[in-house]
Amino acid sequence: MFGRFFADKQGRCDMTQVNAKDILYVLTREFDLERENTDKRLVLQKTIYLLQAYGLKLGYGFSWYRYGPYSQDLVRDAYEVLHFGNQNYKKRTDKIEFNADCKKRFNDFKKICGDAIGDPAKLELIASVDFARTTWYPNVDEATFISKFKAHKNYLFNGDEVNDEMVRKALGVVNTLREKAA
Repeated sequence: MFGRFFADKQGRCDMTQVNAKDILYVLTREFDLERENTDKRLVLQKTIYLLQAYGLKLGYGFSWYRYGPYSQDLVRDAYEVLHFGNQNYKKRTDKIEFNADCKKRFNDFKKICGDAIGDPAKLELIASVDFARTTWYPNVDEATFISKFKAHKNYLFNGDEVNDEMVRKALGVVNTLREKAA
């Protein structure tokens, strides 16, 4: 399942050697994800959530939490991969890299997300809008969605008040990500 995303330095991949935590570790390198503080953990959570929305199947389930979509399994795996097992995963994945198609898709993902990459508040808003749109309000018009969304989430982690234009912009990113999803 995951092997198609990877190739070794010679372009080969032994799927038996690749697991979800290996992919998570390589993603943390690709997107400079860390978990040292709340901002960085939020960026990690929302980036992985949005990568899954974009079509990368990692198998993390997300539920709603104060700062948007949240996965306890991702918290556990990220802690293992980035804290306890950092050297182990570094060694395991040293000769594994994403294949050319996957790298192109990641670059496209970064372009679609734009200045939100690495920004906790912007990623929080985009991921929250996607979660609400796909989970709670998949069949409502934009104005109704914005109103209902703001009833659930009127402030971001950094204290910024959510306004209609912010939600519209996040919807644009979400729609593009979902349209381009594999």
